[in-house]
Amino acid sequence: MVSLRTLATAVLAVPLVSALTASQIVQNIRTLTTKSQALQAPAQSISIINGPLIIIGQGPFPILIAGFTDIVSTATVAIAAMTEDRDTIADVPGAKAIADAFREFVRVHQALLNILIGKAGLLNPLPIVGQPIATILRQIESVVDTIAYGLIDIISPADERRMITSDSNSLHGTIEVSIKAYEGVDVGNLDLGNVGVGKKAKRAFVA
Repeated sequence: MVSLRTLATAVLAVPLVSALTASQIVQNIRTLTTKSQALQAPAQSISIINGPLIIIGQGPFPILIAGFTDIVSTATVAIAAMTEDRDTIADVPGAKAIADAFREFVRVHQALLNILIGKAGLLNPLPIVGQPIATILRQIESVVDTIAYGLIDIISPADERRMITSDSNSLHGTIEVSIKAYEGVDVGNLDLGNVGVGKKAKRAFVA
C-alpha cells in the first residue's frame, strides 16, 4: 500500500529559482501549468469503483492529493521569491509574457478542475472521498490567490494587471465550484455565472 506521504514525497517539486526576471517568473508559472496538466489523466480516471480506494491509499485520489500538494509546495517557493525581491516589471513585453503565462495556467488548471467537478457526482454517497479533496483544493485556492496578488503587485502595465485580475477571478470561481462539489453541495444549484466574482474575488483582485 502506498501512503499519501510517500506519494507526496515522490512528486515533490525541485525548488524554483528565486530571481525575478520576467522570463524566470514565466518559467515558474509554466512549471505550475505542467504539474496541473499532468493531473488531468488521473482525474479523468476517477470512477465509482476506484474512488473509494483512497481509504487504503490507492486509486487516483492519492495521486491527485500528492500532485496538488506538490503544486502548493512549488507555488509557495515562487511566492517566497516574489516576497523577497520586489523589483517591478515595468516593460510591456515582460509583463505581457507573465500575463500570458498566467492565463495559460488558468486555462489548464480550470480544465483539471472541471474534470474533478464532473466526477464529483459519482462520489456523492461517499463523503470520506470528498473531504480530503475539498481540503487540498482549499490550499490550492489560497496559494493561487496569493500568486495572483504577487503578480499584480510586481508588474506595472495596467492592461496586463487587468488581464491577471480577470483570469484570477475566473479561476477563483472554478475552484470554489470544485470545493463545493466535493463538500457535497449540488453543483447544479450554484450560480456559475457569478461564483467567480464573489465578494472575496472582487476585493482581492482590484488592479
